[in-house]
Amino acid sequence: EIEPSANEPLPPGYSIEYMNRNYHVYFHGEPTGKYGTDPRKAREIISRMKDGKVVARFMMAHDVSTPAKRQETYKPYLHVYDPSGALRLTKGPGFEYTHHRGIMIGFMKITVDGKTYDRWHMVKGDQVVTAVKPTTDGFVASIDWQGATAQDKPILTEERAFVFSKPSAPFYFGIELTTALKPDHGEAKIDGDPEHAGAQFRPSEKIEGAKTTYVYPGNDVLIHKVRDLTWVAEVFTIEGKTFTALLLNHPSNPKDTAFSAYRDYGRFGAFPKGVATPEAPFKLHYKWLLAEGDVRDAAAFQQAYNAFAGTNEPTPAVTVMLAEQPKPKAPAKK
Repeated sequence: EIEPSANEPLPPGYSIEYMNRNYHVYFHGEPTGKYGTDPRKAREIISRMKDGKVVARFMMAHDVSTPAKRQETYKPYLHVYDPSGALRLTKGPGFEYTHHRGIMIGFMKITVDGKTYDRWHMVKGDQVVTAVKPTTDGFVASIDWQGATAQDKPILTEERAFVFSKPSAPFYFGIELTTALKPDHGEAKIDGDPEHAGAQFRPSEKIEGAKTTYVYPGNDVLIHKVRDLTWVAEVFTIEGKTFTALLLNHPSNPKDTAFSAYRDYGRFGAFPKGVATPEAPFKLHYKWLLAEGDVRDAAAFQQAYNAFAGTNEPTPAVTVMLAEQPKPKAPAKK
């Protein structure tokens, strides 16, 4: 049973705290009961290791009081940090591609009742957290994916669950994500493209793009064409410090999944597509593992995948690719 912790005071402005197996979970908002918080009045959830270091922040505010506030808060996402808890590794709103934020989920083409909605760029509609509840090692967020207006019924409802873990070396932090998306009637076609859909990880705006490198399982992998990779790793540098992020793709995920893992700014992830109904939700299951330094350890990557997927596959050869760099800008016309 999860019980609020009485061992240490809440941070200023935090109204309720839970102690789970490995983490303190702080809900920044007004509680509605012993095990709940009102997401309409909440800004974020902070998860801390028992030593007090911040490992993740789930940003779930939704404020439509001004266009600027709406842009800052139109989708929930997860920030992650370095082992010290001081360096944010993921990007928030603003900067290049404001809609790229932390660990996020979105799809550019969602078709319901003959109408298509963009819930990647958040065109005329938002993802709104309606409830949150703690679990043994994380939390679950209930999320409405809005239609054309806030008054319309959601085109999709989602249950997004995070489980945090302390993995074995070389990794220092694990984030497991499961989600289920469904319409309230009929069917929803969930689609997009590898650049604008799926479950993706976006490093900080301070990334040094010229150094970003990707590692794929297999010889001579053509990342723009390959499908259903078991894992993909990214090596990225922020403020002079290098980290490795490993994405694990569970075998239960939709087949024919493409990957975007080649950009210098570091956004990478999986692009599945499919159809959801009330009886058969669109389900996804991924895990990210973070390590300090440039880790290109295929054996460690495969071992992590085998443990996640329940398989016993051998260590593969790998393809290492420096991120595609932006094309030089054309000289200004005189």
